[in-house]
Formats: sequence, C-alpha cells, structure tokens
Amino acid sequence: MARFLSPEWFEQVDAAQAVVAPPGGPDALVVEVWVPDAPEGEVRYQVVVDDGHGTVLGPPRPLLSAQVRLESDYGTLAGIASGAITPVDALSSGRARLSGDVAALNGAGRSLGAVDLMPASVRSGTSFR
Repeated sequence: MARFLSPEWFEQVDAAQAVVAPPGGPDALVVEVWVPDAPEGEVRYQVVVDDGHGTVLGPPRPLLSAQVRLESDYGTLAGIASGAITPVDALSSGRARLSGDVAALNGAGRSLGAVDLMPASVRSGTSFR
C-alpha cells in the first residue's frame, strides 16, 4: 500500500491518469500544493484543472507556472484526500492557507468541484497515515 504523497503514490496516480502530455493550456488553473512536513520530506505538486478535467502533476515532473498556492501540513492534506476533512473546513480553521491569485478559484469553482483527483483504484491502495 502506497503512502499518500510518497514517490510510489505519485507513480500510481500517474498510471491511473494515463497522462501522456502535461495539461496546461491558456485557460488552465494551476494550483501548487506545498507540504513541508510529509513523511518522506517536503513535497511540492500541482493540481491542474483544464477544460473540466483535473490532473495531478507530482515529482519528478517539472512544475508549471501556478496561479494559486495551497500550503498545509501532511495530516490536514491526508484528511482532505481521504474525505475525513473538507477543504472548506481546512481553510476556515487555518490548517490550510491559500495565496496568489485566489480569485482564479472563483472562475474554476464548478470545474474544481466536479474533478476527482484520486481515482478509486488509487484511493483504495493508499495509506493516509
């Protein structure tokens, strides 16, 4: 079982997404996620929402230019990914913080809400500890 945000987990996500070329068209929303205290050390990855489709770009892929940055601790992000915590709760409690062009999230609101960033096949094989 791959631990959330581990190199093995990103490999599973890549395989499940079957990403051939990174998204990032002119209308794409790119959110960089920074986790300073992941079990394997600091992790930076990106969530790209383009045309209603979401993609996770993790290490070692090169980072795109991000409009928004989300910073949070590992426990909070693992809680969000596992469904134990809502993103709204994490943000409103201060356990997650947004910076950058936060207004860009408004335009992508529906697309973000409809995107499943972790396929069920990956979620079932993920440890969130």
